[in-house]
Amino acid sequence: MADYKYWSIRFEDNIFWLYLNRPDKKNAFDIIVANELEQILDEEVEKNLNKIRVLICTTSMDDIFTVGLDIKWLVTLDESKAKDMTRKLQKIFGKFESISIPVIMAIKGLNLTAGFELMLCADIIIAADNARFGQVETKWGMTPAAGATQRLIRLVGPLKAREIIYTSRIFDAQEALKMGLVNEVVPLMELEDRVEEMARMMIQNSGKAIAFCKRLIQEGIYNNEHGFQMEGEAFHELFTSGEPKKKLKLFLEKK
Repeated sequence: MADYKYWSIRFEDNIFWLYLNRPDKKNAFDIIVANELEQILDEEVEKNLNKIRVLICTTSMDDIFTVGLDIKWLVTLDESKAKDMTRKLQKIFGKFESISIPVIMAIKGLNLTAGFELMLCADIIIAADNARFGQVETKWGMTPAAGATQRLIRLVGPLKAREIIYTSRIFDAQEALKMGLVNEVVPLMELEDRVEEMARMMIQNSGKAIAFCKRLIQEGIYNNEHGFQMEGEAFHELFTSGEPKKKLKLFLEKK
């Protein structure tokens, strides 16, 4: 297995562990981080599905999964490339979602925007008791960019999805559990043991049967490709208006 700059990986007993590992930037996402994720999916996961039975995605930090899209990157992003950026993120996250093996997200600490949207692509979501969540783009004059407007309604319903997106508020793990956003909440120190326990329960069952079930469940979920396209176009229109960069630059100046 290769070494990666922003992700750490390990493979043990049919479980592929994937750690977001950019502590100097609080695990902030940019297109380079996303491209490296795609490389891992293509080179490390898809080519070894005869050995890998479960993928577990988590973070190398105890208090942060990710602060979301890198603000310093966003304020320098060429506005003409905004639509291409959203479609690229959607493509990579769609690949993460469609892997034929079960994907478990183990969320520790703060998880915002891009990390929140990546989480929505998983089969199972287990949260540590210190986890906090938010889809906060409207605060900065933007829409979500990687599928939240399409996927969040599947988990929590349209009423709750609207509330989360419109208010940009950050909420804790217990509220996430109550609304059906996560499967369960466990103490931070028990998180990796719990997700490994669940992964081993899956490994005892038929991988072929689980792959069929995953595909059938995804077929049963309405997947509107036009909706994803419209999300990218909306992000582009708002981003090119100049409002997001003004808000983000003010935030950076205050910091």
